[in-house]
Amino acid sequence: MKNHPIKNVLGSVALLFASSLTMAAPIVINFDVDGLGSPIAPNTPITDQYASVGVTFLGLEDGAPVDINAAPDPDGVTPPSGPNVLTNCADASLFCPGNRADVVRILFDMPVFDISLQLDSLGGDSVTFNLYDAADALLETLTITSGSSVFVPVAFTASDVRRIDGVQPNDGWAWAMDDLTFSRAEASVPVPSTLLLFGLGLLGLGIRVRRTR
Repeated sequence: MKNHPIKNVLGSVALLFASSLTMAAPIVINFDVDGLGSPIAPNTPITDQYASVGVTFLGLEDGAPVDINAAPDPDGVTPPSGPNVLTNCADASLFCPGNRADVVRILFDMPVFDISLQLDSLGGDSVTFNLYDAADALLETLTITSGSSVFVPVAFTASDVRRIDGVQPNDGWAWAMDDLTFSRAEASVPVPSTLLLFGLGLLGLGIRVRRTR
């Protein structure tokens, strides 16, 4: 079978670009330290402390921003990784007095997958999680309760997720989460040897095309 120079080089280029995508290790957010590894004090509002790993958080009450806090579990339960969890409480001291956000919104700066977390629904009512893509299309809905003041694992199946909304069961309900975990594809910068190989491939293609003419 006759070799086709253009197909050969294009195949090499495709392999180079495929190899430039690497799978990063899963990212775990435990609300005890920020994205740079600095400790987070109890009852700290969580917003952009994890922007360095591509995540921001927003609390919404009747559509308006409110604080959501890293703090000890409102019912005093020992979290999977302590001392802090993320709650929907504006004041996350014991028993969560004050406002409680209707929605805990998690925003990713690029598509993520293999998402999981630990949930304490602080009672028998269920928390609903809605997962969306970059176009705000709903990818997955999961409604779950921990059954009491205890943490249970929650795993999602959707990929290409850019936003998660955690919704309280009713306007007065508090809940908590810990150990938000996710993965994402990282684009790596080609090393000089890769660029050299790419250039040589193009040069070879030009030479062979000219010879065939």
